[in-house]
Amino acid sequence: MKLLLENWRQYLNEQEEPCAEATEFVWHGSKTGGIEMFEPRQAHDIGGGEGQSDKAVYAALDPNFAIAMGLTEPDENGIEDKFIDFDKKPLQLVLLKGKIREGQKIYLYKLPAQLFGKVPGNENEVKSKVGMKPCDVKELNVDDYLNLVRLGTPEDQEFWDANAKS
Repeated sequence: MKLLLENWRQYLNEQEEPCAEATEFVWHGSKTGGIEMFEPRQAHDIGGGEGQSDKAVYAALDPNFAIAMGLTEPDENGIEDKFIDFDKKPLQLVLLKGKIREGQKIYLYKLPAQLFGKVPGNENEVKSKVGMKPCDVKELNVDDYLNLVRLGTPEDQEFWDANAKS
């Protein structure tokens, strides 16, 4: 029993080390607060880019990118079509189908950058194949970040139709 307890303590310390050693961080935005451990999950990216639909923990280099990901939710039919317009500064999430989560919270998790690698073809996103504890989390109000999301225009829908792969 003593050995089991010592091994458990060592495991907990090892899980905290990446944050203690980190000098750079990446960001993960979530609708869920209280996440104690991030585990790789299967992603399903409609763009179909290489490395964008792996079993991994995904994060963003820019906290605004991470925040934008948590500003919306699927509509009553479970559909959410959205993309990031990187030409806007700051960037904007364009929502074609779904709802903006006005009046709700978003959680911005700070993760150790050294556990992540680049996503091919996406200079804004990184991924990790290993689980990790977050270094910190901030609770934010969606309403404070509405400048990062807009409803799509007919031109945006045309762009989506021409570029989204199903």
